[in-house]
Amino acid sequence: MSYRKFVGPSPRVLFLESDYWLDTACIRAAERMGWALRRTPVRMLGVMPREQVRDLLYALGEFRPDFVLSVNLGAMDEAGVFARLFEDLRLPWVTWFVDDPRTIIMDRTCYGGEYAAALTWDAAYEDALHRAGFALVRTLPLAADTAFFDAEPADAWKFPPTFVGNSMIEFAERERVWFVKRPNLAAIIDAVFDAGRVTRESFGRGLDAVLPADCATTLDAEARRHVELCLFVEGTRRLRHALATALVPEGLCLRGDAAWRLHFPDARPTLNYQRELPAYYRACEVNVNCTSIQMPNTVNQRVFDCPAAGGFLLTDAQPALRELFDADTEIACYASLDEAREMLRYFRARPAERRAITARARERILNEHTYEHRLHVIADWMRERFAE
Repeated sequence: MSYRKFVGPSPRVLFLESDYWLDTACIRAAERMGWALRRTPVRMLGVMPREQVRDLLYALGEFRPDFVLSVNLGAMDEAGVFARLFEDLRLPWVTWFVDDPRTIIMDRTCYGGEYAAALTWDAAYEDALHRAGFALVRTLPLAADTAFFDAEPADAWKFPPTFVGNSMIEFAERERVWFVKRPNLAAIIDAVFDAGRVTRESFGRGLDAVLPADCATTLDAEARRHVELCLFVEGTRRLRHALATALVPEGLCLRGDAAWRLHFPDARPTLNYQRELPAYYRACEVNVNCTSIQMPNTVNQRVFDCPAAGGFLLTDAQPALRELFDADTEIACYASLDEAREMLRYFRARPAERRAITARARERILNEHTYEHRLHVIADWMRERFAE
């Protein structure tokens, strides 16, 4: 394994492939660019069967990658054995977090090291990744997978304004189960929600910014993980429920899981992400977006997918929007539910303006925000830091 890294015109990348959608999006982008790549299956459970361990070890020796890439710490065991292996082999590896890394790492420092890099889709988590010991920490937003989301804006629309997304009801109920035997902690969580303390901004700062001081400091790593997950899913559920309550009377259609129909009987089934969603975005009058609690600054996948597919997007005003788009001409965003209601009415009456905004956003995405662009940035960062 003592070979020189980054000597070719393009990098050799070993993808640790889990079932996460971002794995396949990156792999397709690398293939389109003609990169030398190898993929080996892994799990995101902290453990792997021996067959996958064997395949990973063979891939390292046979393929001789310049660096290893995973998503959300995929393939990394709870004790950090693979991280130490890569360190011993002087093999750079990078993991791209597109979910709250604090609930994945859980205060462990065994993944950090001289050859370990961590990317986060939201800058709010950079400090946590530095504390975990990663040698390189950068913020890298999501992007569009043009293998599926790539179409000119439509001239006619056959679907009403729609929000496509999970209600988060079942996720929130599942997380509450852990608190059944911890009623005091459950009461504290209810109290911080009632007090309005659970916001994207406070969530990004961590539990110390949400919970009472005498509570946050007494929780062990497992309890902190459950509390943070509960705040994320329940907070996101409340945001989406409030959006639906405000806009369904204005003609908004809901597409997602069956639990939506507990409160909105006219909600319709979910759409397949690759087979159905791109065409639906394009044929939908207005696509409404609502960013989850775990994203204090960044934007979610829909902000890239929808315009790339030719669909008009009305999204909440995240801080990172102005870093990624010209927010005055390329994107339509609202700062409150009242403003969302007004803007929905406004844009429904102005199809030509919708189409022009979509076309400008799509041009920006194709020029700057595809997964090919993101992989080039990753390769540049890795080469700059780790090339011999």
